[in-house]
Amino acid sequence: MNRSQAEDVPNETPEPTGDDQADEPVVLTATDTGVTADSIKIAAVFPDLSVLGRDSGDLEAKFQAAVDAVNQSGGVIGRQIELIFSAYVPIGEADAEALCVRNVEDEGVFAVVGILLRDMPLCYTEFNDTIVINAFETTSELFERSVAPLISTNPLAERLVEVNIDTLLEGGHLAPGMRIAVHGMVTREDLHNRYLQVLDSRGVEVVSHSIRTTFNDVIGAEAEVDIFAERWLAEGAEAVLGSAPESGLDFVGVYERRGIDLPMLLPENTHVVPSLIRESFGYDLAPLELAVVLVRDVDPASLYPGNVAGVADCLDRFEAASGKEVNIDQSDEGLDNLLPTLFACQVIDIFAAVARGAGPELTTETFAAAAESIGPIEVTGLAAASLGAGKFDVSDAPAEIGFFDPDRLVFTSAGS
Repeated sequence: MNRSQAEDVPNETPEPTGDDQADEPVVLTATDTGVTADSIKIAAVFPDLSVLGRDSGDLEAKFQAAVDAVNQSGGVIGRQIELIFSAYVPIGEADAEALCVRNVEDEGVFAVVGILLRDMPLCYTEFNDTIVINAFETTSELFERSVAPLISTNPLAERLVEVNIDTLLEGGHLAPGMRIAVHGMVTREDLHNRYLQVLDSRGVEVVSHSIRTTFNDVIGAEAEVDIFAERWLAEGAEAVLGSAPESGLDFVGVYERRGIDLPMLLPENTHVVPSLIRESFGYDLAPLELAVVLVRDVDPASLYPGNVAGVADCLDRFEAASGKEVNIDQSDEGLDNLLPTLFACQVIDIFAAVARGAGPELTTETFAAAAESIGPIEVTGLAAASLGAGKFDVSDAPAEIGFFDPDRLVFTSAGS
């Protein structure tokens, strides 16, 4: 899949390609689009959340600080990473599609990293043979449709359904014979059905299940969920479980509108910052105090003092390079730059590790082969991570019972 061979200009570097010290210098050449003897051009993309009233800080500086750390340590077997950065409007598809064309056709990048929402990765991985490393949820369908490697930091939801249900059972939040309602999204119907199967196998009685089909119409979606909620109550549900990340948003709204006080089980978390739910939809977040969530993203504030999983290294490096502070304790509600800083470190960690594993002949194919064989890797902020054959979702962090912290407006594990 060498999309366009660049001019074959050699570059000699003394760095070895593996554990054994090489007696002869490694000769680097241009091997693929965006890969020269001296550099690897990648694009970082991130949603511009200022349109939603959020301040993520200097996004480009976050990615550049992570790239600089790799380059200063020798780069990728001698090649330096060259970064271009773009923020896109997350509402609609037009801006994201134009950005894809620019990155692929105008910039000629080897890979794209960052946060790519919805079906955005496919413009690169399915249609343009360009690698994507995404710090966001990815589905089985996106993996299956991708021709070039698609890597996601988040665990594939279908892989974890049994673990999620068993974690809730072990914590006493579910029990055999318990009557519950299950609510999901038509876009994640396969995941919804998998939850129904596992709940049935564990003896939990699903008295009602619902799937929202309305999108891009807030009033219509709320009306649809209101009807579902009446069914949950009429059937005597003792709790409601969300089978999709968006379920949490539906629950917050309908609980407020209908005064529902049933326990809310969110094994898929929400994948949305709670304060963003409040600011974008005007919902009161009080219903989240009834929620039990499964947390896999370790609370960075608790890991920072001990530099666990390299969290302090990542944040301190950005602060030193940019002169800007990271809002580690979320004390400034207007500044949401903690997670974006960590996301930048995560995707650059993964890209550098796999690209090094691909060796000096860096192509889309050798990158894919390295990802399938690399095994466990160290990724900032992740308790455990790996890649392998058929496994391009990175996080192996175990699920932990978590709750909503109304003071910090975040979900934290019970042990935090």
